Amino acid sequence: IAVHGGAGSHSENSERNVNKMVTRACLEASDILKNKGGSVLDAVEAAIKVLENDEAFNAGYGSNLNTDHQVECDASIMDSRGSFG
Repeated sequence: IAVHGGAGSHSENSERNVNKMVTRACLEASDILKNKGGSVLDAVEAAIKVLENDEAFNAGYGSNLNTDHQVECDASIMDSRGSFG
């Protein structure tokens, strides 16, 4: 399981929280797969929810501005069969 928390820099204190939450996201996904009989898609969704619910990440809390200084958000999940949403 690999989780990417985004690009950018963080203060030393914030970096500890980012690392903690990325680890938590991996553990949540792992728990879905190992102990709860969930699918890979369920595990991905669980990991994303952990990151979206933490203010250390801008997902779910806003966005960085694009080059036109506008908020631009996008998200999706895709599986190996080409299903997405």
